[in-house]
Amino acid sequence: MPATRDGPVEAGGGTIPVALSLDALPYRSKVLIVAALCVALFVATINQGIVATAAQNIVADIGGFEQFTWLFAGFSLTSAVAVPVVGKLSDIYGQKPVMIWSMVLFLAATTACGLALDMPQLIVARGVQGIGFAGVMGSAWIIMAALWAPADRAKWMGVTAAGFTLSGVLGPVLGGVVSEELTWRWIFFLALPVGGIALVLLAAWMPTTPGSGSRSFDMAGAFTFGVAATAALLALNWSGEAFGWASIPTSGLFMLAIAALALFVIAERKARDPMLPLPLFRARIFRLGMVASITVTAGFVVVSIFLPLFVQGVLGRTATVAALPLIGMTTGVAIGANFAGQILSRTGRARPIATSGLIGGTAALFLLGRIGFETGLVHLTVLTFVLGICVSFGFTAFTVPVQNAMPARFLGVVTTNLQFARVFGIAAGSAIFGAILVIQVAGALPTFEPGTPRAHLADPEVIVNHERLAELERRFAEDPDLGSDLYVAVLRDSREAMAGAVRLVFTLAAGVTAVGGVLSIFAFSGRVPDDLGEPPPARRSA
Repeated sequence: MPATRDGPVEAGGGTIPVALSLDALPYRSKVLIVAALCVALFVATINQGIVATAAQNIVADIGGFEQFTWLFAGFSLTSAVAVPVVGKLSDIYGQKPVMIWSMVLFLAATTACGLALDMPQLIVARGVQGIGFAGVMGSAWIIMAALWAPADRAKWMGVTAAGFTLSGVLGPVLGGVVSEELTWRWIFFLALPVGGIALVLLAAWMPTTPGSGSRSFDMAGAFTFGVAATAALLALNWSGEAFGWASIPTSGLFMLAIAALALFVIAERKARDPMLPLPLFRARIFRLGMVASITVTAGFVVVSIFLPLFVQGVLGRTATVAALPLIGMTTGVAIGANFAGQILSRTGRARPIATSGLIGGTAALFLLGRIGFETGLVHLTVLTFVLGICVSFGFTAFTVPVQNAMPARFLGVVTTNLQFARVFGIAAGSAIFGAILVIQVAGALPTFEPGTPRAHLADPEVIVNHERLAELERRFAEDPDLGSDLYVAVLRDSREAMAGAVRLVFTLAAGVTAVGGVLSIFAFSGRVPDDLGEPPPARRSA
């Protein structure tokens, strides 16, 4: 039986003391930990699906359509900044305390989301929630990689897709039903008891592993990295919305991002224990894997955020109905993750999985860029199901093979930086595509005298609010100068403006995914330099 600092390792029948390494645990203990991680992942990921479906009802209640994409961009921004820090904290203090405190922070922020009184408050709470989310997700993937031998990682990564599957199926449905039958606030409150269960399971089944023993945290690297990522994402979010692309604030933020990135590189070269060892980029599979991981998220983010907007705002369906295409995508993700994991475990060939997934994803997004008023829900669900399979192929191919190719001592750093690339891709994608959507909608909507019924019917916040639409329809019908025919005509023009913007976003996302397909052809060739595995030289004592 594997040794620990305090005695033998047990799980399920008593408290686990301190395990020297997770891969030395008995098989039963590992399975219990995986189960606890699935519950934690379920709590963390279901919130995204719920918010995506309920976002239109949130806007209808508290307003803020112009800021609506910040519900996702702000969340992703803080997640992106926090993920690499999570990896380093896990190396220093061990995985369990980082996971537990991340879950506590996530649940506290979730409570604040439910209590928010306006859109700015909700965006701030979502930002804090994103930090907790980064800790939960980053810790979960580090723990999964540490539990299993390289040959088994892909298979068990597929198993954890169960947490994503359940959250992906229930999230959109709950988001629609709860926000319509109760209030959107309960989409946050209902996550709290399940989160409490996740905390209990992690505390009971997860052993405490010793950290590196080092208390040297790369503060300079963490600070400059945070400034660079935040400035870049703020510039992308505000360009075209609050400011123009060539405006002084936007240009200043981009210049700040570049300067902070340069300082980050300098800090990492000088750091005794850098947050991101720069020699890792000498390995082709790591540097191209990082870039490709960003492109993989393009399809996922545009469908999650903008397809519910299309179903509700263009097709005029309810939030519950808008959940169906998202369920199709998450079901595809689960099936694809398990299938890709099994293939990768048996063949060890990542390139065919990555290339086929990204090419298929490109095709699905291109077809989504052709949707319109005549598009049925079955059509949308089939396309999103295929896209989900393709996205999961890309996620799998650019996770386990990269982990396995790099030296074992970089496992935490590699895992969290791959996660950062995806979260950054989601943040940048939601920011860029969101800005494009808002600009396109504003430019294409018909213009009327403010305050008139026609002007209300050309308001995006009204288009997604069925109650206000019903009221306007009645006003048009009762006014002899307007009439029901004019109501139908103006509403169709407004919905066509929104549909055109959504189609453009899907088409652009197809192009980004195609770039990832090209990168996947070259990412898995070449070998990792041998000297990456050498430990850093010891410093001479003064």
